[in-house]
Amino acid sequence: MELGPEWVHATTYSGTRNSISGEAVLDFMFWPFAKRRFGWYLEPANEYNFGREHEQSVGIDGGLLISMP
Repeated sequence: MELGPEWVHATTYSGTRNSISGEAVLDFMFWPFAKRRFGWYLEPANEYNFGREHEQSVGIDGGLLISMP
């Protein structure tokens, strides 16, 4: 699990704004084969912006893992 602060620089039609956010990310790795040469990962994330509008976001990232001998 990763937990930490984040600086956000957003550009909109009305101008730019800066704010501080907090983010939490979980890391899941799956190695389905006995030799563990290939696998895959999932990283769900949640972010909360401490700015004026208190925006929140949720996302998920995934990909292929290839082991190095």
